[in-house]
Amino acid sequence: MPRIHPKPEVFDGLLRLFPEERDRLLHLARRCSHCRAAMAGEAEALPDALEVPAALDTPDAGGQVLPWRPSQDEYGRTVDRVLAGFRPRIEGAAREREAAPLLLAELLEQAPERWEALVRGGERYRSLALCGLLLERSCQEGCEAPRQGERLAAFALAIVGTLDPDWYGERVLADVRARCWMLIGNARRVDADLRSSEQAFEAAEAYFRQGTGDRLERAQLLTYKACLRRAQCRFLEAANLFRRAVSVFLEAGESRRAAEAIVGLALVERHRGEPERAILLLERASVFVDRWQDERLHGLIRFNQILCLVDANRPLEARAVLARSREVFRFRGERS
Repeated sequence: MPRIHPKPEVFDGLLRLFPEERDRLLHLARRCSHCRAAMAGEAEALPDALEVPAALDTPDAGGQVLPWRPSQDEYGRTVDRVLAGFRPRIEGAAREREAAPLLLAELLEQAPERWEALVRGGERYRSLALCGLLLERSCQEGCEAPRQGERLAAFALAIVGTLDPDWYGERVLADVRARCWMLIGNARRVDADLRSSEQAFEAAEAYFRQGTGDRLERAQLLTYKACLRRAQCRFLEAANLFRRAVSVFLEAGESRRAAEAIVGLALVERHRGEPERAILLLERASVFVDRWQDERLHGLIRFNQILCLVDANRPLEARAVLARSREVFRFRGERS
């Protein structure tokens, strides 16, 4: 193996893909001074007992004994052995991703009542990648057809229950279960079942506490919970949750998701009788949205701008925004 040091992002990627192997990877990184420095951020979180000392005082030996250090060749062989252990799972994940779209198409051709029987009938549909596609479809369906969105997320949750935690990792599966419950809760909120929505979000929070600590997914849960609080007319709580989510999304460079949360905060201000604040927030949200790449979100911002301008007794400005938005508000039947 060439005498090169893995880049920090390689270690970071492995830690994200195999969080259950965290201790082994970081222990391995500590055996090379270069990699130990590169992983300093991660190393600080580990106990001092794992540190390789610069020297050991041994009074009985009458002097200072330097610790044994492996050669670069041995370090390289160790890296090879560790990566060889990961390779089957990496290759298996690639096969799952390749097969998942066809499996999803096959499932959607069947009546929902048959989905569970298909999963029980064999291992073909027991796929984490298929769960991911089901959750994507659930998110898309959740606003227009909340019961279908809930059904898709609930089926993904059932599939997760058939997956091997030793293969995928307990914390990874906990994250997926949390996402399932998060989308179930949001679909129930859209369907005006607020009590059941609350219960689903509580389940999502419990699983996130067992998971990998994905900050973006937790921020998405904050956004969905804020929408629930708004529906419950608990506006102060809703505003605080939206602000926390916006902060996380902006820090992570997720400008579109930040824009969605800002729009949600603007709607809270409108419901609180503060249309002027809502107008300013919508203007900020529009900065993060490309109208040509995200027509839906751009149209949502424009629509709420018009409503808030009317609420603020600024009808001429509302009319001007409407005139500039004819393309945005065209009926679907008029599209080319």
